[in-house]
Amino acid sequence: MSSRGMHIVQDSGAPPHSIDYTTLVILHGYTWHSGTFARLVPLAKNRNVRVVLVNRRDYPGSRPYTDEERALLPSALSEGVESIAEIAAATQNLEAFMKARARELYDLLVDLVQSGGVTRVQIGSNAGGIVVAGWSFGGIWMTALLAHVAAFVGDGVDLNAYVRRIVIFEPSYRLLGYPPPATGGYHPLFDPELLPENRDQEFSDWVSGYYDHGDTFETLEQKTPLRSPPPTISTLTSEEVAEALYLPPGSPGGSDDALLKSGIRLDMFKKLKERALYLRDGPLLDDAWPNVEVRYVSCGRSVWELAWCTWALRHELQVAKQEGLPMRKVGMAHIREANHFAPWDMPEHTIRALVGEEVEL
Repeated sequence: MSSRGMHIVQDSGAPPHSIDYTTLVILHGYTWHSGTFARLVPLAKNRNVRVVLVNRRDYPGSRPYTDEERALLPSALSEGVESIAEIAAATQNLEAFMKARARELYDLLVDLVQSGGVTRVQIGSNAGGIVVAGWSFGGIWMTALLAHVAAFVGDGVDLNAYVRRIVIFEPSYRLLGYPPPATGGYHPLFDPELLPENRDQEFSDWVSGYYDHGDTFETLEQKTPLRSPPPTISTLTSEEVAEALYLPPGSPGGSDDALLKSGIRLDMFKKLKERALYLRDGPLLDDAWPNVEVRYVSCGRSVWELAWCTWALRHELQVAKQEGLPMRKVGMAHIREANHFAPWDMPEHTIRALVGEEVEL
């Protein structure tokens, strides 16, 4: 089923006889699409959840970006660009691109409500309504939605009555606009010692590995995953990989590749995060979903970049509280023994972290 360009790959349907089930809508990450979440679907009904797995634009089943939409991604921006006017134009285009992506997600939620398969939020309880989650690279769709939602309200459905929680699930620190560690950090795609033909395999093992981390940057294991448990991707059959991996958007010149590079270069991800989390007084405040909970979900054995992001967000929340800055309600949940591919290796814990109230699993 396609909805406004994005594609609903799987829909578990409503749990039978339930009037307060939660509709969990999940957007995937970078090249690893909704097949990554397939193991959540069989668990849905027993958890009183309807699971809806969505492929973003340019992924299987969805509508490819048009030439006009791709033109908004400043893929040609290079380190040699010095013109302030060119950078300002590229920033404006990228802002327009992300606002359009937020609008697509908003419209998909409207379509779900209008189809009649969504319950309203149950006031005073952790039940009903919609939980929208963005995993890994999909997290920037969550910050974009919150940053722009006030401009979308009034288009036929009051989503305030339906959206209960927005989940940012395991993003890299880069995707929330945090600076890297002062001493740098390892990433296989930027390792000059790796042969080009070995980088994809090294990256797969690295990003899906299990790690034993300490509580400081110096004690984060940056490079070598444990042998046991093995990296998740190494355990998948070729058929399972084919059902979850789609490389073109993340390949050089692909839409996700261009968005990632330009978003970092133009500091767009930091801007989206700040607009998403900090509330601004004004006539549109009530339209900005000020009462919708934001939940950040992390995993204790993921690659080091994700632990660094968790620490940076926790520090920012503490500073905002101390300074009395107006901010959304942001909660944090942690799956202690999971890695970045928790939806595959630990689906029961994942679904509890996304829709439940537990903060330590």
